[in-house]
Amino acid sequence: MNSGRDQSLKAARDALKKAQQTKAGGEKSARQNDITSKKSDFPGGRLLAKALGFFDTLWNVWARPFTRLFNPITDRVWQFYRWSYSSFAYARDETGAVALSRNRAIIVTFLLAFITITAPVIIIRNGIPLLSRTVYDAGMLVTMKEDRLFLGRAELIDTEGRLYQVMGCRDISGCDGGDNTTYYRLRDNVILDVKYWITRFEPYDPAEIAGAMVSELNDCSIRYYGRRSKALGWYPYIVNASCVPV
Repeated sequence: MNSGRDQSLKAARDALKKAQQTKAGGEKSARQNDITSKKSDFPGGRLLAKALGFFDTLWNVWARPFTRLFNPITDRVWQFYRWSYSSFAYARDETGAVALSRNRAIIVTFLLAFITITAPVIIIRNGIPLLSRTVYDAGMLVTMKEDRLFLGRAELIDTEGRLYQVMGCRDISGCDGGDNTTYYRLRDNVILDVKYWITRFEPYDPAEIAGAMVSELNDCSIRYYGRRSKALGWYPYIVNASCVPV
């Protein structure tokens, strides 16, 4: 008889314990669902989620044959966005639980939007031209030539790009412009920067090369690469010059 009572008490205790575990699990699940629902519960959050979903479909479905070449880069970008949002938009509340902070979410959203707008502009305006010039210089520096010319005074034609231009001719009697002259240019060069830092512990400075042409007409020995093409807008670039005023 006592055995039956013990079994009944044990069954009751097990049932009570199971009910408590179920309640705790339900509360935990409810908290997680609440936190998840709050991820888009801030100004512009749902609109941002829809926009990201549209661009994700555009990138990974419609334009996949083209965009898959850039996926290694875009995957890192998406990881950065997710990490930034999850790291800065959430904070612990009074109870110690992690919850979305509206103010922090708004700030991080505007910062990410600013990065999204400005980064492509910087890349297109500066990054791509710099990369194309560097690739061009790397290929053309192996075709370096030496020559002796009469050069005029180098003029700075682009202060932002530190670009100089100088007129040159082979015959001193024909240095009056027209078909007898060729325009040369001097500018920054990433490849030469690296070389000069390694060999001279200083950057390559086109202003120093331009400074060798101090007179209106100079007898110069130069090293240059490239060729002049008016149709394509190409210029030869001087990388070294030793001049004597005439």
